[in-house]
Amino acid sequence: MAFKTWQTGVHIQQDRVLIVALARERTGWCLRRWWAIPLTESVIREGKICQPEQLVDALRDWRKTLPLQHRVFLSFPAARTLQRSLPRPTVALRDSEQLSWLGAALSRELEMPAETLCFDYVQDTFSNTFHVTAAQNKEVETLLALAKTLRLRLVTITPDASALANLLPAVAPAHCVAWRDEHQWLWAMRHQWGRRFTTEAANVTELAALLALSPGDIALFDSRRDPWETLERCHAPLPECGADYTVALALAMSEVPE
Repeated sequence: MAFKTWQTGVHIQQDRVLIVALARERTGWCLRRWWAIPLTESVIREGKICQPEQLVDALRDWRKTLPLQHRVFLSFPAARTLQRSLPRPTVALRDSEQLSWLGAALSRELEMPAETLCFDYVQDTFSNTFHVTAAQNKEVETLLALAKTLRLRLVTITPDASALANLLPAVAPAHCVAWRDEHQWLWAMRHQWGRRFTTEAANVTELAALLALSPGDIALFDSRRDPWETLERCHAPLPECGADYTVALALAMSEVPE
C-alpha cells in the first residue's frame, strides 16, 4: 500500500509550537501524530519571531520524524496581519495591473511602502470590493527561511484565525468556528476571520454579540468540545487538552490544489 502524504499543521505560539499530522483516507481524515515543542522565552514576542535560530534548533528533532512524503502548512499570527476592504476600481484591470493597483492602494491606506508588504486578496462581487490581508514582508520571509533551513515541503503560510474555516464542514449548522487562549479569541466564518482580545469578550455569548451572531452560531473548541472529534480515526494516546491543537489541526486540513 502506498504511503499516504502527511498533511502537517504547524501552529507557532508564544511559548510553544503545536503540530498535527493527518492523512486523507477514503472515509475522512486520520491522525498520524501530534507534537508539543516548548520554546524558551524571547524566541517569540507578541507573535513576532525574534530568535529564528533558536526556533530552528527547537524544531530540528521534530523534523527528523517527518516522512519524505509530507506537506507543511505554517501559521502566521492574525495579530501580525492587517485587513482592509478596498473598493474595486471603476475600470477593468488585467491581473498584473490589479496587483499593482492593490499594492499602491494598500500602501496609501497604511502609509507604508508597497515593497515592504506581502498581501493576498479575495474579490467580493456582492459588495464590489477587495478584501485584502497584508503582513510585513520581512516577517513572512522569516518563516520562509525557517522552512528552507529545515527542508520542509511548505505549501502555505496561513493566518491562524483564517485556518479555522477548514473546520466549518464538521460543525454545521454552526457557521463560525472559535478558539481561544489566555489572551485572544480567534474566529472564522466562510468569508471572514479575525481576532479579538479576551478582555473584549469573556465568553462565547459576548463574542457572538461582537460578531453580530447568536451564541448557537459559534462552534467553540474547548475543554467541553474536542477538535479530535472532527477526525475519522485517531490513535491513542491523545494530549490531555485537545483544544490546544485546534489551529494546528485546522491547518493540517487545508485543501491542496491539484
